[in-house]
Amino acid sequence: MSPVERPLILRPCSWLPFLRRWQGSGNSYGHSPQKEGISPAVLVAADLAGVDRIYRIGGVQAIAALAYGTESIPKVDKIVGPGNQYVATAKRLVYGDVDIDMVAGPSEIVIVSDKHTPPSFVAADLLSQAEHDEMALAILITNSETLGREVKKEVEVQLSSLKRKRIASASLDSRGAILIVKNLGQAIEWVNRIAPEHLELAVSKPLSLMKRVRHAGAIFLGPHTPEAIGDYMAGPNHILPTAGTARFSSPLGWKILLKGPT
Repeated sequence: MSPVERPLILRPCSWLPFLRRWQGSGNSYGHSPQKEGISPAVLVAADLAGVDRIYRIGGVQAIAALAYGTESIPKVDKIVGPGNQYVATAKRLVYGDVDIDMVAGPSEIVIVSDKHTPPSFVAADLLSQAEHDEMALAILITNSETLGREVKKEVEVQLSSLKRKRIASASLDSRGAILIVKNLGQAIEWVNRIAPEHLELAVSKPLSLMKRVRHAGAIFLGPHTPEAIGDYMAGPNHILPTAGTARFSSPLGWKILLKGPT
């Protein structure tokens, strides 16, 4: 096995933990489109991980430049990392000329909850994903109709003070739902049909329920493990399969940057 020689890492803050695993051959490039500049902490981490260059470019033009090369930007062999719908489409179009990781869609969260979880917790976690994108998916599945009604009220309360209210409202109107099921077993059946990017098991006994989950990108256990922890703190990676692709694919890992002959 050998590493891909010239990979591009979109948004290096999401991928730096993997770089040290395969550095030692070829060049590694980081891409960071932040207008306000790159965090000094990210720059230090990139240096420690062996990243050769970071380009402050973004959008579909960045994908094209790095897929085919320009006078100032080298052509890469593989593009990995997240982006909006335009970046995802650009990655799809350049696939074949370069390799890509996956075509990821809008963010998704499914929360399975029982009557023991505070409604304010559930509402906050639904909104944490709904505010990402107007096409984000935010679904609560519960065996408690009382909890479902309380969460609906709490979402309206929290939404009123949200800075990204317009985006979150559009997301919830088009792709939000509260599903009432007979029992938690039926809830897991729905989870496996949806195969969500993020799954919260906000129940009193999450470990026993987790054993029945077959399809999910990342699983967060218990009412005190919000998905936002995965966005900003926990885990080595937050680039996950979306749009039901967790049925047949896994989150990104360092192995995707390796290749080898038979």
